[in-house]
Amino acid sequence: MDDTQREGRDLVGEVREAAARHKVSWGLLVPSPHVVDLGAEHIEEMAYQDMADAKRRLRDHICATYGITAAELCSLASL
Repeated sequence: MDDTQREGRDLVGEVREAAARHKVSWGLLVPSPHVVDLGAEHIEEMAYQDMADAKRRLRDHICATYGITAAELCSLASL
């Protein structure tokens, strides 16, 4: 496995870990369909931002590796 592949796999792992943390934080914010714990809002917002940042790093890696723009990547994802 070369460095580009290793970096890509690491970035995918970061996205998965961030998504798992966000899932937990969402469960704290919305513990049941009829309850929202506003005290957990900041935690959920931070976890969401961490997940968005991890996804951006992965997107940037894919675009740099394949020489495409984010718009081109998005258009491929929507096919």
